Amino acid sequence: MLRLSSKSDPCNVFGDCTGMSADEWRDQAIETAKERAKHGDTEAMTVLFITKQGFNWLEQAAEAGDPLAQNTLAGMYKDGGGWFFIPGSRNKAIKKWYRASAEGGYPRAMYLYANYLFENNGKKEDVAFWLKKSAEHGYIEAVGNYALSVAHMPDDLGYTKDLTEAYALAYLMSGLNGGGTAAEDGKMILSDIAKEMTEKEIKQGILLAKNWKKSHPPLSYFPPIYGY
Repeated sequence: MLRLSSKSDPCNVFGDCTGMSADEWRDQAIETAKERAKHGDTEAMTVLFITKQGFNWLEQAAEAGDPLAQNTLAGMYKDGGGWFFIPGSRNKAIKKWYRASAEGGYPRAMYLYANYLFENNGKKEDVAFWLKKSAEHGYIEAVGNYALSVAHMPDDLGYTKDLTEAYALAYLMSGLNGGGTAAEDGKMILSDIAKEMTEKEIKQGILLAKNWKKSHPPLSYFPPIYGY
């Protein structure tokens, strides 16, 4: 419904939707979301935020435990959204919501939380934990960075060096199709890692990649809902 409210949606471009204009679809989406939000629907609350019905809707969704809303809220705070009068309170809120989203199981937030900790002098063990967890859940950015860290390129997070695992992850990335630069990034990482490996180790890496693919979620950028 919200997609149909976009003037760039093919339905509206070609004028062959259901007889309703983009503005009418938007109004209907807002009314439906308001009704659902009354009953605690956190996705509906996020829709109300997206449709500019108030920043407080995103905050309510985050407070209600929605991992995507929590990640979005952390990002909005990081970009300067919201009001904070006590020095340091903004950073505390960013950390709080990235962590909540990561602990709620959102792979993208796991990576962003690890990155936040890395940039703000967090414990190295915590950065390593969340980067690995995000990679294990299939977030592409994390997979690439984890592969480099495990290959000690560089050794900045204290992982045990494992070129076979690093090669396996880069191999998975190199075989991806679709948008993004993952495949090219994977090929570059493969090239760098292979220089330190024997032919036997490379074959082991390929086998590990196949086993990883069977036992882990598919690699994804986890594109945020409604563009957030």
